[in-house]
Amino acid sequence: MESKKITCIVCPKGCQIDVKLENGQIISIENYGCKRGIDYARNEVLDPRRVLTTTLKLSTGRVIPVRTKEPIPKKCLKKAMLETKNIVVEPPVKVGDVLVKNIAGTGIDLIATGNAK
Repeated sequence: MESKKITCIVCPKGCQIDVKLENGQIISIENYGCKRGIDYARNEVLDPRRVLTTTLKLSTGRVIPVRTKEPIPKKCLKKAMLETKNIVVEPPVKVGDVLVKNIAGTGIDLIATGNAK
């Protein structure tokens, strides 16, 4: 049996949730403060995801802030960063514009979080 301690970040309480696994399956989740903590711990153990935030180069020599529209699998973060390395974006760009479709094969787009004229 494997045990993992997860610090929940859903609310400011920061519950230290204990998750017990056997053969890659969750057999118990304990020490959570609310139902959202159960969901967070389950997702964090079985399919951890993060929102990627970075910048892309603009053809003007500046940069524009971007992020994934939704969290992507944590294991895809490095591949996604490598994909963005040589991308140069042509202005104008508005907040919410899709700048990279299907980043790292995740099915999730990279969107602008700033404007560029």
